Amino acid sequence: MAKRGHKITHAAHVKRATQGTSNELSFSVLDAARESLDDAQDRTRGGRGGRVKSRGRSAAGAPKAPGGGALRKLGAIPLFTLGGRRKPPSTPARERGITLPSGEFVSTEGDYAPVAGPVHAAPRTGTRGGAPRAQGRTSWQAPPEEVARRKSLRKRRRLAVFAVGAAAALVVAGVLGSVGYSFIQAQKVLRGDLSVALEDIQRADEAILPMDELVTARVNEGITQGDASQQAADWEAMQPALDAALADLATARADVLAVQPKLVDARDKEVANRALASINARENMIAAGRALMAEALPARQAQQAAVTSWDKTLEADGLARDAAAKLATMSKATVGESMAISEQALAAFTEARDGLDAAAAAYPRADFSAFRDYLTLRIDAQYAAIASDKAYLARNKQEMADQNARYNDLDAQAVEAAHALTGDPTGIVGPLYAAAATDTAASYSAERLQAGDADAFLRDYLGSLGK
Repeated sequence: MAKRGHKITHAAHVKRATQGTSNELSFSVLDAARESLDDAQDRTRGGRGGRVKSRGRSAAGAPKAPGGGALRKLGAIPLFTLGGRRKPPSTPARERGITLPSGEFVSTEGDYAPVAGPVHAAPRTGTRGGAPRAQGRTSWQAPPEEVARRKSLRKRRRLAVFAVGAAAALVVAGVLGSVGYSFIQAQKVLRGDLSVALEDIQRADEAILPMDELVTARVNEGITQGDASQQAADWEAMQPALDAALADLATARADVLAVQPKLVDARDKEVANRALASINARENMIAAGRALMAEALPARQAQQAAVTSWDKTLEADGLARDAAAKLATMSKATVGESMAISEQALAAFTEARDGLDAAAAAYPRADFSAFRDYLTLRIDAQYAAIASDKAYLARNKQEMADQNARYNDLDAQAVEAAHALTGDPTGIVGPLYAAAATDTAASYSAERLQAGDADAFLRDYLGSLGK
């Protein structure tokens, strides 16, 4: 029975040159299986007391019944089915394995040893029919040299992957380093531009500081101190420097505005903000200072003229009194002396009135008209006194009497006008100037404080840079 099974197994081979696929069963396989099945059934029946029938085959290969009878019906036994518990022949599968770069085929199945050459070019070798497997090595193991070669190849691949990864990391690090270096250098250049702007601010201070001295004096001292002419000359001399300072501040602002959006460091941004605040404060200081000095210089000039006028008025009044006293005893000598003193009084009163005219012209806000009218009366009275003295010396009694009456009338009017005056001319300009300059002085002081606050931060920043 085992021998017949072997025949069936041997017959169920796969032909390698069929018209179908490589796994297609040939007709010889089907015939061998059918005949083997028929023999098994006949023997089974013979064993049970039946008779074993002999069969023949025609030239065409078709089975015949004994004695030329009809063909046996196919329905007696299912086609392609073996009796008993035997399994139908399975389709042989292609041997699984790998082909090495050297051309050697290595089987991954346990029953076969590796063979050299293509899969279908050489017979399989193994425990059945082939050369015996190498001692101490299973059929699926590669030769030691092949294992070593594979290990070396894997090692080289790992090293190559590592090298590529390391190179990529170095490239990325280089790019990041280059970008970072470029960024740092760009920020350094921006800080340099910011420092240049701060230097422009410092250069502007060369003109702002002298201006601040004059303006601060006018704010603190008002218009009562200093020579008006000298102050005006000094202020006029400062104007070109102040114009240059404004140009420096404009350049500084442009530089700061150019770098401000590009700054990243918070401290640098704060420096830019403080620099702009300092620039704005200084420009506003110059504007407020000019406005303040435009009010202060004329006021100081008017105040100084009013003071001089009042001094001359007091001097002239004293001379007029002295001239009148000389006439206590009428003689050619005393009248001559009185006339000379009256002429001095006339000159002083005239100079006092001219001073008030100059003060009013310098500071139109001030009204000196009441004092000017008083001085005019005193001047006219002196003219009358001198005319009376001349008539006396000329022995023209009527003329002397008329001029003397006129003098007395003018002098009485002057006394009445003096009683109507409030204070003196020196007190007119000060309050007017204070009222006009209050807002401007407050603005200047505020800008000055703001500039000082910004400068404190900028000084610390420049100190950190070693400047």
